[in-house]
Parts: sequence; structure tokens; C-alpha cells
Amino acid sequence: MKQMRAPCLSYISMLLLALVIFLSQTQVTYSLFNKYRVHVINGLSKDTLTIHCQSKDNDLGIHELAVNEEFSWKFRTNFFDTTLFFCNLQWNGGHKSFDAFKVDEKGLLNDCTSSQDMWLARDDGINLFNYPHKEYRQKYKWDK
Repeated sequence: MKQMRAPCLSYISMLLLALVIFLSQTQVTYSLFNKYRVHVINGLSKDTLTIHCQSKDNDLGIHELAVNEEFSWKFRTNFFDTTLFFCNLQWNGGHKSFDAFKVDEKGLLNDCTSSQDMWLARDDGINLFNYPHKEYRQKYKWDK
């Protein structure tokens, strides 16, 4: 009796090779391995800061931050690197909604480290810590 080779064995090998190549791509390795942390700090001179941050999938709730208090959260980006967290900050001097974290090659992540976003609410606006220059830089003015 003649033994037949399973033609699907070579297909399985090719599929596994394609999967290994796919998993080695940058987009997927960011999603699977990189952890991010976003910080929002109340740097106002005397007022409480109300913050509400969320993504499409995660509502982080409403938080009241006293002066010099911080709220932070950590996460991994989704498989397709489309993770977006946006925040609404409000105090007696104004309010502002903005993207607190967004995967993009030329924008927000250039100011941050590979794993940290540091937002500081001050009386004159909202500042993002620029790690390459080691200083806070204003990104947004308050809406009145």
C-alpha cells in the first residue's frame, strides 16, 4: 500500500512562516509588548481640576484632583495601533478637551518617551512634558 503525503503540510509550513514574519513587524510588536502610562497633573495655582479621560473601549471615570495631585493609567495599544485616549479637563478658569494619547509617528509620541506621556494643567494652559528637551511645553490654551 502506497503512503500518501499530506499536501496540507507544506501549506501549514508556509502559513506558519507568514505568521512569524507578520508578528515580527513593528506595528504588532508595539501592540503586544509596549506598555504606556499617561499622567495628568494638577499644576494649577489654587483650584481643583476635574478630569474625565476615556478611549473607545475604556471610560476611566471622573476624577477631582487637588493642587499637585496626579491621575495616571497604564495600558497597551490595540493590535492595529489605533489606540486613542482623550481627556476633558475643567476648572474655574476654563475647560479643554484634547487627545492625551494617540499612536502617530510624527506627533504626540515624538514629545514623549517610548512609554510615558506627562500632562500638566497650569493656569495658562495644558502642557506636555517634552522628554528630548526635558521641559514642559504648552500644547493647549484653556477654552473659556
